[in-house]
Amino acid sequence: MSVASTSQDFANSFRFFAKVGSMQFTKRQRPSWERCRPFLAAIPVGVLLGFLGPFGSYPAFPTATRYAFWLGLTAAGAAAAIAANAILPLTRVRTGAIRIGAVALVSALPMTFVVAWTMSLVQPGRIYTPQQLLGLFWGVAAVQLLVVYATTISAPMSEGAEAADDPQAPPESGTAAIPAAFPSAILGRLPPGIGSDIIALETEDHYLRVHAAGGSALILMRMADAVALLDPQLGAQVHRRWWVAQAAVAAVRTEGQKLYLCLIDNRLVPVGRTFSAAVRARFAHARNIGRPGQQASAAGKGPSVSGA
Repeated sequence: MSVASTSQDFANSFRFFAKVGSMQFTKRQRPSWERCRPFLAAIPVGVLLGFLGPFGSYPAFPTATRYAFWLGLTAAGAAAAIAANAILPLTRVRTGAIRIGAVALVSALPMTFVVAWTMSLVQPGRIYTPQQLLGLFWGVAAVQLLVVYATTISAPMSEGAEAADDPQAPPESGTAAIPAAFPSAILGRLPPGIGSDIIALETEDHYLRVHAAGGSALILMRMADAVALLDPQLGAQVHRRWWVAQAAVAAVRTEGQKLYLCLIDNRLVPVGRTFSAAVRARFAHARNIGRPGQQASAAGKGPSVSGA
């Protein structure tokens, strides 16, 4: 083994351990932050409203009651905003004024009844007529507008950080000075007969099946470890069981809500739901050739496309 090959293996191993460590830490921290972010963003709104005491809450409520009242309602408003954002159809502009206003109005509907119920607890015996509920709705909508705005402006920073740390993010144009190459940590485990032009990686139990231009072979490696070794320019993981090479994608196929990638060897690869948005953006250059239909089973080399 040459000194250059040894140095390359060492560099790949060092990059693997560094990347896997950071990925595991990020995966542990990101879900909890994403769940808490809207509620943390709503806290300053609740504190501000507790201080100002709008809609007659000052001086009607004692100080402690007033702050608890507004903090509780803004937290509930953040939860209602999350639900409204999930219900409303997605658009390309997710942070625009129209989107914020729509989420605020939709989330204000259930929050109107939450506020009316809360007021009956704070002020026993208070009952709202239908006409009063209509007036209350617009006050609640104004508060929801503040809550939705606060949670929205906090989103781009975290989403930008995720994009920077995402190993599957497509490479930026004009930034790749050196062509990416498949690491020797993977190529060194392949039989020489199948070549080094990797088309796709597929999980099989505790093994990884490497599909190459000259055939396929099983190696003992986890998908997560292989993806950590691979340069993002080479391709992307599109399913929990599949990674595909960028140059191997010939076309995109759709069947209802399901998405498939057709590779250069006529293999159909299912795209997982959690990967579909990134796959559509990354492989937008590939032509869409419609429904898989019977051609999925007709491709001799293609695997079953059941389940995404």
